Amino acid sequence: MNVMGVRIFRKPYYAIEEVCRRWEISEADLAGFVIEREITLSIVVASLLVEIGTIEEVDHKNWCSIPEERRHLSGALDLHPVNAWSILTEGAQVINSFKAAGDGYISIEGREYENGELHVVRNQLIVRHAELVRFEAAQAALEAAPSAAPLSAESQGPSRGAPAKYKWDDFYCALAVMTHAEGIPETQTELTRRMMDWFGKQNLYPDPTTVKRKVATFWRQYHEAIARNPA
Repeated sequence: MNVMGVRIFRKPYYAIEEVCRRWEISEADLAGFVIEREITLSIVVASLLVEIGTIEEVDHKNWCSIPEERRHLSGALDLHPVNAWSILTEGAQVINSFKAAGDGYISIEGREYENGELHVVRNQLIVRHAELVRFEAAQAALEAAPSAAPLSAESQGPSRGAPAKYKWDDFYCALAVMTHAEGIPETQTELTRRMMDWFGKQNLYPDPTTVKRKVATFWRQYHEAIARNPA
C-alpha cells in the first residue's frame, strides 16, 4: 500500500482472511490455535461503555469482582478464547465481557447495551499487530528448535509424566526474592502483574488464570504468616 509515495509497512490490526493467507492456514487451523490459547483474537469498538476492575480472593476459593472504574473505550479489545472460537466457527456470538490482563476484568455496561451484551459476528474478528508479531516469533522459535521423531509406545519405556512447560519452582523463587527486595505490593493484582512481567521477560506466556491462582496461594500464606507473627 502506498500513500503519497510512502509505503505502509504495518497496520494496527489485520482481518482473519489476511492472517490466514499470510500464514497459509485454514480458518479451522486458526480456530485450533484460538481455543488452545496460542493466539488471541480481538474486535474493534467505538466509545463502548465498560466496567473495569479486578477479581480477588476474599476467602479460600471465594472470589469477588471489585469495580475500579467505568469509562468508554475505543479501539481493539481482546476476546476470551471460547468466545473468539465460537464466533470464528459458528459465525456469531453474544458476549458480555472482554479478556483483561492478570486478574482483571472488563465487562460491558448494561446502560448502553441490553443486559450488558454485545452481538459480534465473524467479519468483526481481527488480530492485533502486536499479537501477530508475537505469534510469528513463537512459531519461528518452534521451527528453530531441534526436532525429534515421535517415539512408539514400546520404545518410550515407563512413563514419567510430561515435562513441565513452565518452571514453577523458579517462579516461586523469583516471587520470594522479588517480594523481599521490593516489598509486598498493596494488592494481589499488582503482585500478579509483576509475575506476568517476569514471565514476559523470558518470552513465556502462561495462562494468566494459572499465575493468578499460584500468586493467590502465596498471597494468602504470606498474610496468614504476618497475622500469626505481627512485627
